[in-house]
Amino acid sequence: MAQTTIEQKALRLLNAFERAGKSVGRVTVDGKKIELVLVELPTVDEFERVNMRHGKT
Repeated sequence: MAQTTIEQKALRLLNAFERAGKSVGRVTVDGKKIELVLVELPTVDEFERVNMRHGKT
């Protein structure tokens, strides 16, 4: 059975998160510890610039 290195495990984990639609900002490997830092993308409000008032106000 082939040995999987910690770097290969980190790459698999990175690919899994990206396939799930998550944006990964940084991957840190420290010994047997893998740390992924996720990036929060700003939510886009498609009605932000639309005047929603109706009639006289």
